[in-house]
Amino acid sequence: MSNLKMDFRQPRTELADHFSFFYHFEQDDDRFEGVDRADYGQFRFILRGRNARYRFVDGTEQAMPDTYILGPTTGCSSLSCDGAAEAIGVGLMPHGWAALVPMDASAAANRLFDARDLFGTVVTEVYEKLRDTPDFDARVKILEEMLVTLMTRRKPGYQAFVSQVNAWLAGAAAPDVNDLIDLTGLSLRQVQRGCKRYFGSPPKVLARKYRALRTAVAMTHGDPELDALLADGFYDQSHAIREIKHFTGMTPHAFSENPTELNREIAKRIALERENPIRRSGVIT
Repeated sequence: MSNLKMDFRQPRTELADHFSFFYHFEQDDDRFEGVDRADYGQFRFILRGRNARYRFVDGTEQAMPDTYILGPTTGCSSLSCDGAAEAIGVGLMPHGWAALVPMDASAAANRLFDARDLFGTVVTEVYEKLRDTPDFDARVKILEEMLVTLMTRRKPGYQAFVSQVNAWLAGAAAPDVNDLIDLTGLSLRQVQRGCKRYFGSPPKVLARKYRALRTAVAMTHGDPELDALLADGFYDQSHAIREIKHFTGMTPHAFSENPTELNREIAKRIALERENPIRRSGVIT
């Protein structure tokens, strides 16, 4: 039996719109392989592990640097490493990506990048602090300090648009792009460009992604909105199965009845959010 363990912390209130959760991952098996759902971008530090690799939905495979930015993913990915492994990271919601990362999210989608190339020596300094600090809460404080410092380097100008897209995604099981155009007052081309810049995908792909993820979360937690999501969001049962499998790596039945150990651990973050709700403008964490 695997000894995989994950722990989560919520960001402090002023960072809640920018970052989803801080997380600590640890496992001590000789080999780890897992499937990760489509998700926001990530800022991650690999503290232990050999030959760590990502394989993305388009078939591209990359080695993980010990400190990296992972772009938003548009389908499930597989990840693996040899030996005992430990990582700490934080999810970059669209507000956080825009405030932090100096590149278009769509150019970074389904790829990872060495964080030292993007942010310089501050990343190396933080990496060493994290390795020297065993306590998770103390590590979170180190990461929050780094994130606030890096965010001051960039000029805001994205908040209104990102919040409007979040509201559009949350407003219907199957959001209509024309509604987003009406909400923002922008042209179709402007809306598409903005979604790619901050969310990593055009509006129609975003709507599919968050529809599938919301449905998967509702299945995991037995939410009363599940029936409405299935009825309003998908053409039929086979459509729901295809979409959920594409974005989570599992069929709806497997996701709800026989989730992987990694998925069971990740589900803890939703439970934490529900037990300790904080105000966010994001759609799903």
